[in-house]
Amino acid sequence: MKSILKKIVALRGVHYACLYTNNEVLVSTFPESSEEGVATVGQAIEQMFSALQAIGKTHNEVYFSLGEMQLIGYLFDEHLVVLLADSKINLPLIHMGVKSASVKMKALSAKSTPLPIQDAVLVEEIAPPVAEVIAPTPPTPQEETQTTTISPALQSVMDNLKALLIDYLGPAAVFVFDDGVDVWRKQYVPTQDTLIHLSEILALELNAGDERSDFMKKAKEFLS
Repeated sequence: MKSILKKIVALRGVHYACLYTNNEVLVSTFPESSEEGVATVGQAIEQMFSALQAIGKTHNEVYFSLGEMQLIGYLFDEHLVVLLADSKINLPLIHMGVKSASVKMKALSAKSTPLPIQDAVLVEEIAPPVAEVIAPTPPTPQEETQTTTISPALQSVMDNLKALLIDYLGPAAVFVFDDGVDVWRKQYVPTQDTLIHLSEILALELNAGDERSDFMKKAKEFLS
């Protein structure tokens, strides 16, 4: 998860970030010397959101002015992301980047959650004898797509597309690109021939018209 937080910190104007949940800082890029203060702030913001929910409010963002800096809290499900950022930043882009990162954090949390003992026992009890186990069915084309390894040459072109997208969206493009790749890999086998479809998926995140056309024109130069 720390690698995801580092991507958030890479957004222009963001200095530090931490992930807080259930009265605990799970991961942080704040200096170790400020660890106690970060935990206190996280607890206060979490209590604030709990109080708002108790009276039927659905706010999931909070901002505290600190002179030339500001403290920002974003609530996504059970995850609280706390940022220390410049007072003048592009808040919509920051929000988009943090929201995308929170989806990845949630997915990682789900993967790392151990199977409850009761469920594990149940699975063992209903498992058929070895002799009756049926051979696994071949993976579907979608499953094969998700497991296909991307070659270094293909990755190089993808890196160029990411850099191109950053020219249009700024640092938040890192998250947009990762989401686009996820969609692409679910729909197509990741090869040189299907990169045009990745470009089209990424172009949908840009303003319709000249911006999309310009992006696709430059993207095709990488694919030729």
